Amino acid sequence: MAPRSQGGAALRSSAPAAKPEQQGRQKQRLEVAQQPATARRSISDVGTLLALGLFVACLALAALHAVLVENQASLDNLIEQNQQRQEHIDTLQAEIAYLDSPEGLADQADSAGLVPAAELVVLRTVAPGLLAPPADDPFSLRASGWTPAEPVDPTAAGLFGPAAGAPAPGSQGE
Repeated sequence: MAPRSQGGAALRSSAPAAKPEQQGRQKQRLEVAQQPATARRSISDVGTLLALGLFVACLALAALHAVLVENQASLDNLIEQNQQRQEHIDTLQAEIAYLDSPEGLADQADSAGLVPAAELVVLRTVAPGLLAPPADDPFSLRASGWTPAEPVDPTAAGLFGPAAGAPAPGSQGE
């Protein structure tokens, strides 16, 4: 039986020796992975929820910023229109001031064909007590010479019914 054991020894010696890394792996016991601890899972769930909440908050801030930018653009447009209208008002006020000035009035008179007066006459007011007040109302119709007609009796004229002693409209004079 010796040859047999020699042959077995020869096989063992001729087979390549296992590397030390593989020997360590073979010695290591393999086990089924255990379920992670619940505390660790809840921390990861909380972290996921916090990240999701942060994302939603950033998205809401971006939407709010977009609305603010849009409103600012319309506000800038309104401010620009207001400035243009204020400049137009200032131009019109300057034109009105010129037209009301003596130079503007002279230019308007020249364009209308008016000529300057030959001499300047200054009108003076009457001193109090020198002129007697009017006895009658100067603005009344009687002061102008107009006399009103005599009032007409509506019943006598037949406007509101038959006059006294007149026959009724449907009757024949008998």
